[in-house]
Amino acid sequence: MRSRSPSGATADTATGSGSARPMHQIISIVELSSILCLVSLAAVLTFRLAGFPDLSVDGVFTLGAVVYAKCYLLGLGTVPSVLLALGAGAVAGSFTATTSVRLRINPLLASVLVLTILYTLNLRILGKANQPIYNLAPRSWLSSPHAWVFFLVFAAAAVVALYLFLRTEVGSALRCTGSSPGFLQSVGKNVALYKVVLVAIAGSLVATSGAFLAGKYGFADVSLGTGTIIIGIASLIIGEKILGRRRFLGQIMAAPAGIFLYELAVGVALSAGVSPMDVKLATGFVAILLLALGRNERDRLLAEAD
Repeated sequence: MRSRSPSGATADTATGSGSARPMHQIISIVELSSILCLVSLAAVLTFRLAGFPDLSVDGVFTLGAVVYAKCYLLGLGTVPSVLLALGAGAVAGSFTATTSVRLRINPLLASVLVLTILYTLNLRILGKANQPIYNLAPRSWLSSPHAWVFFLVFAAAAVVALYLFLRTEVGSALRCTGSSPGFLQSVGKNVALYKVVLVAIAGSLVATSGAFLAGKYGFADVSLGTGTIIIGIASLIIGEKILGRRRFLGQIMAAPAGIFLYELAVGVALSAGVSPMDVKLATGFVAILLLALGRNERDRLLAEAD
């Protein structure tokens, strides 16, 4: 079957003659959804909670991939390489938010500036535009056929951990950063610091996702993260259309639900013979249709189907 990176590249990963069985297709969708679920969770933190439209996600995703590749090729191993990628993402997120908050630069402009900086930084770290990993070093367990179980468990743990953390006293304050900054200031909270923390956590999640993808497919590329921000936002909105935004649990669960539906649409399109070049076009129209349907209309259509 065909597996796909966020940049749209495809690769045949099926055993045998290359025709994928349904189980292989499902596993591939679950695996990629679990990896990209971290990106969708990051969108919850930045766009929904912090009120910070961070457009540097594409660069941070690539940063995680190139840091993982570089560290792994230096012999640091899988876990240290992923942790260093996570740390790099947190630093990038902190820098983006700090640039916006402290220098009073519009978040959109600040994130675009950081995205430009990250392109050169990623190229410097990697040393070239594309770097294969496992033809120069032993294969990581992230690339094993059963790694999807780890990715699924990790994504589930991230969702649960984020939900529990944001229900704490500190987490509740963080949740008010974008929606009620005046209230936080009135009770003596540092809104700017909270915004930096949220964007830093989001950056660490995005970079970890990039590291997982590089570890899974065995290469890093400076354009690997192209389109990641669109995937994160679109999947989040799709999930919110289904689960709603009134309850906090629904906001968090919209991330894994939305990314799974997004990747399911991509998988169905590829299985139906749609060219990889046309996948984003097709799924884009599907996303537009889902976004255009009001929640009442969706419920009515589902009731009629039953």
